[in-house]
Amino acid sequence: MNIIAKKAKSKGRGKSPQLWKNYDIKDGRAVLKNKKCPKCKKLLANMKNRIYCGGCGYTEIKKV
Repeated sequence: MNIIAKKAKSKGRGKSPQLWKNYDIKDGRAVLKNKKCPKCKKLLANMKNRIYCGGCGYTEIKKV
């Protein structure tokens, strides 16, 4: 029997998480642009009409 082993694909190798996009510099200090989720403490994503957490599904509806 001839069994060919497949190579495992690397996950995200060479990609940087680019966390610097989530921060602003004010008065020499790094300040978060988005709020943190009250449930799981991950960063919330700003959508057009809502603020959403991808980790736990927490959602805030924006008032227009």
